[in-house]
Order: sequence, then C-alpha cells, then structure tokens
Amino acid sequence: MGLKLAIIVTLIALARCQLLPENACSDYFLYVNDGYEGLQGEVTLPSVVRGRNRIDVRLTQRGDQDPASVGTLRPYPDEEAARSSGGPAKFRISLRPDPSTGLLPKLSRLSYNDLLLCSASEYGPPNSFFNRFYEIHVSGQSLRPQRPLRPSSVFDLFPGEQSDLEVKTLYYGNPAQNSFPSWTSVSPGGAVSPVWRQTWQTVAPAPAPAPAPAPVPARRPPATAAPTSSTVFWQPPVTPQATTTTTIATPPTRLPNRFNPQSASTPVECGREGRLSPFIHRGKEFPRGQYPWLSAVYHKESLSLAFKCGGSLISTSMVITAAHCVYKMQEDRVLIGLGRYDLDDYNEDGAEMHNVRRLLWHPEFSTRVVSDADIALVSLQRPVTFNDVIGPICLWTEQESETVTKSGFIAGWGTDEFGNSKTQYPRVVEAQIASATDCISTWKASAVTERTLCAGNRDGSGPCLGDSGGGLMIRRDTHWVLRGIVSLGERGTSGRCQLSQYVLYCDLSKHLTWINENLR
Repeated sequence: MGLKLAIIVTLIALARCQLLPENACSDYFLYVNDGYEGLQGEVTLPSVVRGRNRIDVRLTQRGDQDPASVGTLRPYPDEEAARSSGGPAKFRISLRPDPSTGLLPKLSRLSYNDLLLCSASEYGPPNSFFNRFYEIHVSGQSLRPQRPLRPSSVFDLFPGEQSDLEVKTLYYGNPAQNSFPSWTSVSPGGAVSPVWRQTWQTVAPAPAPAPAPAPVPARRPPATAAPTSSTVFWQPPVTPQATTTTTIATPPTRLPNRFNPQSASTPVECGREGRLSPFIHRGKEFPRGQYPWLSAVYHKESLSLAFKCGGSLISTSMVITAAHCVYKMQEDRVLIGLGRYDLDDYNEDGAEMHNVRRLLWHPEFSTRVVSDADIALVSLQRPVTFNDVIGPICLWTEQESETVTKSGFIAGWGTDEFGNSKTQYPRVVEAQIASATDCISTWKASAVTERTLCAGNRDGSGPCLGDSGGGLMIRRDTHWVLRGIVSLGERGTSGRCQLSQYVLYCDLSKHLTWINENLR
C-alpha cells in the first residue's frame, strides 16, 4: 500500500512539472515560475553601471514556433528597481512551453554590453530563434562599483560567430530530427544520473557533464569584439572541476536565404503576396509576408526608436506614407523598417532597417487644416532586394478608377481595442468604402473634398493611432493595388479612436501626377 501511494504521489508531482532544457548559463540565468506572471526566464546582473546597459538574450525551440512563445525582456519588478537598488539587477522574460513536448525555450546566448557571457548549442533544423534585448541608460554615478563580469564557467562559444540577423525559423539541410536530448545532473555522490523532468524551484538545476564524442574548447572572442567599457571586461573562463561539453554540428558553408530573394534580372511584379506559412496568434492567422510592402516608420528619439506610422513600399527605394508622419523632420531622424512582423524583435529574421536619403511631403499639405494632400514619399539610402517578406504594392492607375470598388483592406500595428499604444503583430481589417454623401454625414463638410476617401464599418473595427500612413489596399485578381493613405480618424474624449465613425483617407487616384513625377 505504501509503495502504491508513493507511486501515485510521484506521478502527480511529475504531472505538475515542466520539462526544462539544459541551462549553460546558471551563473546569470534561471527558470522561474512566478505565481502571477507564470513561467519565466530570469537574468540577474550584479548591478547596472553608469551609461549604457544592454542585455541581449537569444532562445531557441525545436520546430516552427509561435513568435509569442517568448515574450518581451523587461526589468523585474520594474526599471526603477533596476536603476536604484544598488544591488543585483533582474530582468525577466515570459516563456511558453512547446505544446507537444512541454519543453521550454532554451537559452542559447546571453550577452551584456556586447560581452558574451555564455552560449550553448542550438537545436538542429527546423528550429525557431527568438532574440530579445533591453537597454537602460543610467546617468550620474553608479550606486556601487560593479564587479567585473566574466563568462559563465560552463558554456560553449560558437565557431565562426555570426551576426544575430538570422533569427526565428531557419530551414536548411536535412529534415527535422525526431529525437530529443536527455539532460544530466550530478548527484551528491558525484554520479551522473539522467534527469528528464524537474520540479520548479527558485533556482534552476545546475547543469552537469554530459558525454560527448569530443570536447569543444572555448575560444576567446576576436579582439574587435572586446567591449570598450572600463567597468566590464573579458576574463578567460575558469576551468571547473566538471564541465559540460556540447557537440556542435558543423553548419553548412552558407545558409540559404529562405525568403527567396529575386535576382536583378527578374522582372518586378508588384502587389503579389508572399508565400510563407502563417504564424498563429490568439487563434487567428496573421500571415507574415502576406503584405510584403507593409512598412514601419520610426522616429529617433534621444536614445531609442519610436514606432510612429505605417507605410507602403512602392519601389526598390521608395516608401509612401502620410505627410503628417514625417512633416518637417530631418532625414537622419527617420528610419524605415521593411519585412517587419514582430515589432518587439529588433533582430527579426529577414527584416531590414533603412536610413532615409530624402523626405518629400506634398507641397499642399498643411497641419493647420484637415489636409487632402496628406502624402509623403520617403527615399531610402540603399535599394532593397525583393523577397517573400519584402516587395512592392502596385500603385493605383487611372484605368483602375473605371472599376467600382466597394471595400478595401488596411493592415498595421496601430492601437488595439484594449488601448495598447501599438500591437506587437500587425492586424488586418476590411473596411467598406463610403460615398461622399455618407462621409459628409459624419464629418464636417470642409474635411471632405474630391481628394479624400471615406471608409469604415462603423462597428468598432478599423485603423487607429499608429496605423496612419498605412495603405487602403484593393484586391485585383491576384494582385493588390494601393488606393489611399490612412490620414485622419476621430477621437473620443478618452483619446481612443472613434471607430463608429468613418476614417478619412487621402485618395491616391487624385495625386498620381505628383507621385509619378517624384517616383525614382
């Protein structure tokens, strides 16, 4: 009876466990189970220092995982605590286990101010990568001297370290392996025993040796990668009594670009959707690459980038947006993001950030009145290569105006129904195009001109703050054409968008001459 009871208790305990991956960075990283926030990874630094403090983490999972499997890296409990405690600074990131295996994302890289603290081998393809970072700038004197950081005593450096640009899901080489690794732990007597499931603890189990064909020696990073800060410097890793070695598979000489870049000789075809499989978010499909012209307009604000508006790529070097998004700004204060999907991931796979060569807003645009010339052309400093996540939309033509259009689609990262300043992933909504008579019934007559369009469902759905500059897209057979630019919506007393009213768009069909004269 006693044995049966023990078995039942053990099974209940295992049912409440999560499968923890190997942790090669236990000096700085733990898996924790917060009663309020759920499963999280916790990064602990001795303290923050005066000036720049940047923490970069990279996690990996087997297979093609939802981008929401890994949340945003944030100070814990808040930034004020990280700045002012004078003690260890903690950062947490929410994690979701693989629904099929129960395995949490594995930390494969952790760095502080460009100093690599630890790294581990990543899963074989197909796999998913998640890069997250947080940066704090501290003025004044440090609260206390920070002890020099050094790499964790158990870690592997990747041979031929490459940029973190290759993130999210990569497919190359052989098909996915179906086997899963086992993890080991050292028992008090020094014997190595297999551990498949761990109960949640405040501190994750320390990693211990696993047999490998041959140890992979750690390499010091190249001299060019050494940090410039006088308070953080590299020290060679201390050789522990027992080390964990990980066999790293030799990568292919060159990773193929899974976004199918077009060659220079390929004829440019506008308005075609990308061919990527969709991500799933909250039960709804938001296919990445479905609208490859969708662009993000950023403003440089002191020490950070601020997402402001949407835009549409219309050529290899030009984005069209609303004039009020860039009006009277200097070119060096604006950045354009292409191929973007997850705005919280600045190292998003396939995404590109572009500096601006020229900002040109319509000469008749004015902020003093409701403008029907709310258009701007943004020239990029370097041309882009089109692929599955970056491509142009077709411009409206005079011939298109001969066809009656009853509805269009708007995509963007604007404010959602919960009042969030921007959404992490883009949303798409269909809107009915209204007649001028119906439009005037909800707007002042002076706001509605022959160069404006009204569209909306008047049911709470539609574009909102942050969607400005995005396009009103019309489907024509297998292609999309750009009919209008999101310009103006009505706000309620709370500052939220009043989507029970129509939204005003700048009608591109009335500005084709100006656009074509400046399109280069």
